[in-house]
Amino acid sequence: GGPGMTALTWSRDLVLEGLVLRLATPADAEGLAALMAEPDVEQWWHQAWEPERWAECTSGFLEDPDSLALTLTEGDRVRGYVEVYRVATDVLGRYISHTQTDLGMHLALGEGVRGRGLGARLISGVRESAQQILDGCRRLVAEPDLRNQRSHRAFAKAGFQAIGAVQLPDKTA
Repeated sequence: GGPGMTALTWSRDLVLEGLVLRLATPADAEGLAALMAEPDVEQWWHQAWEPERWAECTSGFLEDPDSLALTLTEGDRVRGYVEVYRVATDVLGRYISHTQTDLGMHLALGEGVRGRGLGARLISGVRESAQQILDGCRRLVAEPDLRNQRSHRAFAKAGFQAIGAVQLPDKTA
């Protein structure tokens, strides 16, 4: 973040039908590794890493003022993963017009919790928390892969508006 930019904060966990969205910690590494290895998740994320790497990654996020890593858990099982980030400091910021308070989000849902509209509710929950995450946030953006129909449907259902395709270094979103 630049000077005077406040760190993103996660102030209260979101509870949705027995699932809890909370800050990811290195203790979630095994569960995240399993989630990211699911073929349907790996196809879009390409992050089927070893638990050790996920442990490093989550502890890095805890130090990073410009992003939040969140896990969706059911009891002690990791069922989903969400990243919220500041567009201005992300690679996306070089490709779309944005303000200093725009946030972006990525979402992965595990097989066991798909197909019941949870994605859209999760997205809405993050959108409703955007003001707490970053004071002054007026816009939340997402850039799912153009081919990822399930993700596009979930964002549309959550009230997002498609504003066009953007060519990013690793995908067309």
